[in-house]
Amino acid sequence: MIDNKHNGLNVLKPEDDFCFECTRQLDCFTRCCRNVNIFLMPYDIIQLKNCLNILSGPFLQKYTYTLMGESGLPVVGLKMNDDEQTSCPFVTDYGCAVYESRPWACRVYPLQPESTKITERKGKVYYSIMDVPFCLGFKSDTSSTVKGWLDRQNVPVYQEMESLFKDITTASFLSDKKIENKQIQKMFFMACYDIDQFRQFVFETSFLNQFDIEEQEIARIRQDDTALYRFAMRWIEFGLLKQQGLKLKPSVMLARKEKLGIK
Repeated sequence: MIDNKHNGLNVLKPEDDFCFECTRQLDCFTRCCRNVNIFLMPYDIIQLKNCLNILSGPFLQKYTYTLMGESGLPVVGLKMNDDEQTSCPFVTDYGCAVYESRPWACRVYPLQPESTKITERKGKVYYSIMDVPFCLGFKSDTSSTVKGWLDRQNVPVYQEMESLFKDITTASFLSDKKIENKQIQKMFFMACYDIDQFRQFVFETSFLNQFDIEEQEIARIRQDDTALYRFAMRWIEFGLLKQQGLKLKPSVMLARKEKLGIK
């Protein structure tokens, strides 16, 4: 059993136990939902906008702000309320109003990743207990393994979706190059965060005339946000990282070769 009732960093393996329980009866209930920075992953936005039954564009406009990361690519954060407590827009006296669709950062609490690129490449992820002095949940005797806790919070699905995004944002291509092209930044933002606008882009422009995509996949991405998100990541890999995530139609390839004078 890891003693998380004392200060100090303990790196936890999936099978390690820790003590924590959050209930409405605790005096600190929802305090962790105030004055906090939460950066949203693309899958977070899909889940939240669908929970609220609004399109991604209005969601982004009302609930988020955008920064430019070191690579020059946009990063989206959750906009806190402009009140004395700088509270999350979804927190209430009774808890989280979007609890079933809460972001990855909230879902994983009170754990935090301690993995590196090396451990992730080996398929290993480690965690530590967050140092949150006001949190009374740590005083509980209720224990859980790291894996058990993450599974109950449905974190593995979010990890899978996040990995598609991280494969792009942590690519070596971007490690020594900053994206300054405004059009690339705009297209990246649309494909990663504004998924409903990306769907319009796919189906209401000449996009489908350019790429060789099976009819079954076209049907899926027309209706399914998660399928469309996976497709969007492949499109970004194709355009930004020059990977073969998508195939151009033979006629388009031929036209490009002719334009370049390639036989």
